[in-house]
Amino acid sequence: MRLLNTTIKMSLVGIIVSILARELGLEYWLTAGIVGILSISLTKRDSIVSSIKRVVDAIFALMLSTLMFIAFGYNFMVFSVFIVIFIYSSYMLKIHEGIILSLVLVTHLLAVGSFDFNMIGNELAILFIAVGIALIFNIVYPQSFEKELDQHVSSIDQLIRDHLFMLSILLKDPDYHEEYYRHYTMLDRKISDTIELVELVDKDLLFSNDHSYLSYLHMRKEQSSYIRHMYQQALKIKKLHPFAIQIAQYVRTLVDDIGIYNRAIGQLKKLDQLQQFYKESPLPETREEFEIRATLYQILNEIESLLMVKVDFHHAYPKFGEKRSK
Repeated sequence: MRLLNTTIKMSLVGIIVSILARELGLEYWLTAGIVGILSISLTKRDSIVSSIKRVVDAIFALMLSTLMFIAFGYNFMVFSVFIVIFIYSSYMLKIHEGIILSLVLVTHLLAVGSFDFNMIGNELAILFIAVGIALIFNIVYPQSFEKELDQHVSSIDQLIRDHLFMLSILLKDPDYHEEYYRHYTMLDRKISDTIELVELVDKDLLFSNDHSYLSYLHMRKEQSSYIRHMYQQALKIKKLHPFAIQIAQYVRTLVDDIGIYNRAIGQLKKLDQLQQFYKESPLPETREEFEIRATLYQILNEIESLLMVKVDFHHAYPKFGEKRSK
């Protein structure tokens, strides 16, 4: 969808800018459309920053090239030296987003072969019309960002459920460690990819953006790291233990509570009861049982950390679940 929207924006901007430049009687009016297309950014927030940098870079290029052409002549050698100085300076000033469109405008000055106020005004008009219309399109172009973000939230929640479900099976089935861990790494990669997409969408929300979606996804990413630690601990268990079965059953109950609502507090109470039961249980009689129970205890600590991350998120965004359910 993002690719389609970007294609539509580029096409409309290119056509509208070209027509407007032609109607205003500007020279190189087709170039204006190309400059407009070059000024389209993937996200709204990036478009504002990039537009400012493009305008500044282009004005700098027109000023520098004009001074060099007047001083040394309108020829390709001077233009070549200008390119080196301009590109280096743009990167040093961190305004290099405008390099391509700036060079396009400067070639028009070179083609004229002499200093001409009208041509400089023509290039500035192309610049402001193209960048201005592209900026307007980037900001006002309608997109259903919230719907897209909700889909990403649902996708991540399902991946976390899959993580925990596989972990509950692993605790009861210590004979197929490698297969389960391979499944985990695949899901973890999907979470990282989804967060990258959400970061792009988040940049499109200029107004009324509390970054709750992005915070939610980063919270899930942090939870994923705790699940990874649990997998690593579970891989150490080579023998089925009664406590492992109980923990697996508890983890299975977590699966059903993964979502946008704050159900972590209730799960923390259940976890506390489980931890208390193990503390009151008889001490292990063999070294092997001691090591298994120590590993399982570490898994319980990781679960507690996983739940606390969710609780902290809801303290920061107490109405997140309510907004998403409407």
